[in-house]
Amino acid sequence: MGDKAIAQALVRQQGFAVFEFLGAATFCLVGKPADFWHDLPGVVHTTGTPVQFGDRFPFLDSFLNEAEKIWASRSDQCAGSGFWIEKGISGRELALEARALWLARIPVLTIQKPQESYDREVRLKQKARESILAHQRVFREIEEKEVLLHTIVHDLVQPLTVMRAGLALISLKQKLPPSLERAVAAAQRQSQIQEEMIRAILKAFSSEMEARRAIEEDPAKAPDLARCAETVVGTFEPVFAERHVRLELDSGVDLSRTWRVAGDEPHLLRVFGNLVENALRHSPPESTVKLGVKDEGDFLYAFVDDAGPGLPEGESADGLFAMFDKSKKKQKGKAGLGLFFCKITIERWGGTIGCLTRPTGGARFWFRLPRVKGEPATLRVSPQ
Repeated sequence: MGDKAIAQALVRQQGFAVFEFLGAATFCLVGKPADFWHDLPGVVHTTGTPVQFGDRFPFLDSFLNEAEKIWASRSDQCAGSGFWIEKGISGRELALEARALWLARIPVLTIQKPQESYDREVRLKQKARESILAHQRVFREIEEKEVLLHTIVHDLVQPLTVMRAGLALISLKQKLPPSLERAVAAAQRQSQIQEEMIRAILKAFSSEMEARRAIEEDPAKAPDLARCAETVVGTFEPVFAERHVRLELDSGVDLSRTWRVAGDEPHLLRVFGNLVENALRHSPPESTVKLGVKDEGDFLYAFVDDAGPGLPEGESADGLFAMFDKSKKKQKGKAGLGLFFCKITIERWGGTIGCLTRPTGGARFWFRLPRVKGEPATLRVSPQ
């Protein structure tokens, strides 16, 4: 089999119809096209026959303007049209994609049916749509719970207010024995503390809801992941210095750009703080703990690296992030809630969190958060 026959067989096997650009929006078919081409009505099947695609494929009109620039410049670059849909003779919908390039010193237009790629993109878009709908549904549920929480707080605080008023009247209306006076004062203090605790719960819940609403209205109000990491380094650096451990921001972090993510800044600082405290407990003297962030397109990736012993043998990430994890029992004064807080916070914002032992030694605790809508995205997948 000659080289030409092999080339034609490869073109057909890979699912291409290939056309030479003749100029003035005119093309001619080169070789035998793939089988999908015969399922399209009104197309040329004869090699060398001139054809113009404007009438048959209106979608290509705007793309051909871009394609002709590639051919005119004799550039090594390749321009793609993106997917469009045509109905075949059989009634099936065919996903097509065109590309313009120079091939063997000839200006060429290829049309392909990349059904697998198209189906994958459709699935990804469908999954993204489902995630958005799920987020909106959860947000509505949270708003309903916020109304309920306001009602519960009001119902709990009202009796406490009446109790405090009654205790105050008792103190004012009559002279009480010292022991009873102390008891009334203690009751007043405790009722005040109880009310403040109840209101604090509402404030904590409401502040996160307010932060989410603010971000949806103005993405510029979303927390900046890199700036939060920088703040945590500045806050914890003296504590680390006392233990003769260095804490630093990764030199590859570009602070001149924005790194805005879903969430709110106070909780994000607490997540970073918990991971940094965890790293400090396992870091030997004269070692370094490093914080960093990386771009992953629609997500931003943050990490805390230490030079400790790595993850305990046989320990899984799920176990380390579980509430009251057994491996934390030996850590005096620690209830095992720090990493659990990180997990529920990051996942509530639509992110993921994990940990691993680094090949060079030490542990890496990492998390990913969705980039706030409206922020520029570039895809550079980070190794975990």
